[in-house]
Amino acid sequence: MAKLADHSGDIRDAPAMPVQNARHVNLRAVLAQLEADGIAGYAEQAVYLGNITEGRLASMDRGGAIDVMFAEHVEWVLHRRRGWMDELHSDDPLEA
Repeated sequence: MAKLADHSGDIRDAPAMPVQNARHVNLRAVLAQLEADGIAGYAEQAVYLGNITEGRLASMDRGGAIDVMFAEHVEWVLHRRRGWMDELHSDDPLEA
């Protein structure tokens, strides 16, 4: 989590950006689905997704920033509409 100084100069944790939160939730769901489909581990998942290294994928799964280029790439690989990675889908029956 990023650190911010408040008006008193004290350092505090900044809340996660909503888009980053959605991207992390969706990435976790994507990786879980890939694992359920037999594509297990960051190395195999990185090869399947393409355009990403095993280490970078692991970093993003552990909370590292997910940039727009990678989010759009995941959407393309998985045939999702543009912007899908930036939204939460917990109330979408098609995503269950």
